[in-house]
Amino acid sequence: MVPLPTSYSLTNSSLESNQSNISDQEVVIGEQWIVLAKIGEGSFGEVFEVKDINTGRHYAVKREPRSSHPSQIKHESILYDILAAGPGIPQCHWYGRHEDFDCIVMDLLGSSLKQLRQSVHHIPLPIVMDLGCQIPENFLFSDSCRLPDYHRYVDENSTHRRWDYESCQQLFATWGETRPKLFVVDLGLATCWRNLDTKQPYPENKKRIRNKTGTARYASLNVHRGKTPSRRDDMESLGYLVVDLALGGLPWTGIQARSSKAGWDRMRAMKEDIRTVDLCDGLPHGVVAFIDYTRRLGFADEPDYELLRKLLQSS
Repeated sequence: MVPLPTSYSLTNSSLESNQSNISDQEVVIGEQWIVLAKIGEGSFGEVFEVKDINTGRHYAVKREPRSSHPSQIKHESILYDILAAGPGIPQCHWYGRHEDFDCIVMDLLGSSLKQLRQSVHHIPLPIVMDLGCQIPENFLFSDSCRLPDYHRYVDENSTHRRWDYESCQQLFATWGETRPKLFVVDLGLATCWRNLDTKQPYPENKKRIRNKTGTARYASLNVHRGKTPSRRDDMESLGYLVVDLALGGLPWTGIQARSSKAGWDRMRAMKEDIRTVDLCDGLPHGVVAFIDYTRRLGFADEPDYELLRKLLQSS
């Protein structure tokens, strides 16, 4: 399934929605896709499972109100077209409008890493490292071939793979033989860190914004400090995600604060104070080296994705 840019909850409810007139009646989007069921929602819109009238194949459609400006779904569809056929990139089959919504039809994928972890209390360390290795491979393709100017947000909801999570223990047992593919989704939050025409980096120190973007527990130190996010921040976030999956949590997970800003500030302080070796206590040294490397990168530096992959691969 394709997730929204923010957290969402799965549901088996009918197609009734507070945002539109989609109901139990048959609804066809783009004269080709029949809406079957609502499978997710978030602050940016909703996700439905649909079926292609011509082939019978199932897909996912994401939609957001046309009143949303700028349109994240339109932005996302453009990026998927740029990255088409890249490793770990789902295919965008259609973008258009249906009633008062912008819609994008994409591959219907499996569960997110977050959903997998919720169903399995412990993911074997070799599998966590393999998952972590696949993301730098995806970013290496996008940076070297087609998308070098963008920063992407990495979290549990933005990484999906094809699996049946009811039988994940069997999946783990045959991992070396099958190695299901990890997909990176939700590119609607991708932002440029340099000018697309001049290739000149934007100012590293940006104006303070009221609302932070992305998942706080995976945010890099520089994002916490109010700096413009770039490629280094993607990889630091990946490091936190790997630690989270491997250890079952992060020191700052679930902290209580009187406001969102106070929560962000507390997380920043904890990330600044903790030593990387303590953060990764019990994990191979490659994970420590991974995070330390990402924190040393400059704003416009291109991460050595192959090195990062090898650090996790050797762990």
